[in-house]
Amino acid sequence: MFSNSHFTSFSTAQANGLIVVSVFALLSALALAFIVFRSIRLVVIPLFQRNGSACRAPENLFFRTQLGHYAASLVLSNVFLTAAGLMEFFWVKQSGIHQGSMCTFQAVLMQIGTWSTCFFSVAIGIHTCNSLVFRLYQISYLSVVVIAFGWIMSLVIALAPVSQAGVYGPVTVSCGVTTAYPSKIFGLEAFPIILVSVLSVIIYSPIFLVLRGILHVKGGIKLTFKAQGRWCAVTDSEEYHRFMVAVAKTMFWYPIAFVSLLLPIVVANMAQFSGHAIPFGADVFAHVCCSMLGLVNVGLLYNTFRVLSPVFHGSTLPKIQVDTEKTFGNDAFDESPILPSVAYMPKGSLLPLYDDASKAISPVSLSDFPQ
Repeated sequence: MFSNSHFTSFSTAQANGLIVVSVFALLSALALAFIVFRSIRLVVIPLFQRNGSACRAPENLFFRTQLGHYAASLVLSNVFLTAAGLMEFFWVKQSGIHQGSMCTFQAVLMQIGTWSTCFFSVAIGIHTCNSLVFRLYQISYLSVVVIAFGWIMSLVIALAPVSQAGVYGPVTVSCGVTTAYPSKIFGLEAFPIILVSVLSVIIYSPIFLVLRGILHVKGGIKLTFKAQGRWCAVTDSEEYHRFMVAVAKTMFWYPIAFVSLLLPIVVANMAQFSGHAIPFGADVFAHVCCSMLGLVNVGLLYNTFRVLSPVFHGSTLPKIQVDTEKTFGNDAFDESPILPSVAYMPKGSLLPLYDDASKAISPVSLSDFPQ
């Protein structure tokens, strides 16, 4: 690879290898486009047409919750990473990277995508922890404030280095913070990913302990190590708890995907920070993993929809006043969940969720379930 002050050229073999990054970015782009168009069809259009049957779709109900708002922001942040990956097609065509506005634009896209992905990954974890562990009320407008702050912060951090010449430029296979600024490499690229990885362990640990029935937070913190007492420590309803476990378990895959796919980028950044050259193949692999994040997150999101689907596809969806602030911060549901499918139910007698003599009494959160 030859480099001068304005152009970093690729050999034919390097250019062919770099196509892999663009291909995975294209796959992520197709997956993200699919979820966008499907959400428009199932969420936006029914909102104006008042289509009741379409409103039963898991996408419609999920994206109208605060948790869904954070998940949508996470998907949007992956769009920036994917767009930066697609720009590799241009560099392959040019057989090298030109220093200039296109290079700066790619670096800015990467920074916005990295910081927003980090921020909303933490936001999803905190929201899930507040809902399932501490059972805190979720203020209806909180998600709007958090999302606005996350995007403003990401934009400011990404655009701030543009005013300083030479910060963004060609770096091995793409554009980013140049090796002339090692402290900025760590602060802008490696630090947010390392921080979120640590925070994910801290945030998801109590969620895991609660779902295992070991940790109980109600009127104080209580640890239950005896297996026979774990179900009672969470709720008196084993049926409802098992369904909540199934939903919450899907949340664990988001930080796992985040750490697994962005760890190679961190390793590459730390090598640059310490002054070591990055092998071309290793940098290609790191960017391939980064480009895959959008595709993987779309798959994880539809895994969440798969778990939610049995709740909202029943023969009857009775109307009740849903306590929107206790579980996933839903401020739009006017329909009550019904019993999950048999796959999520234990053997034995079931606790009835409906009163034949009155309206449905389906609980909407762990704290609403009879104790």
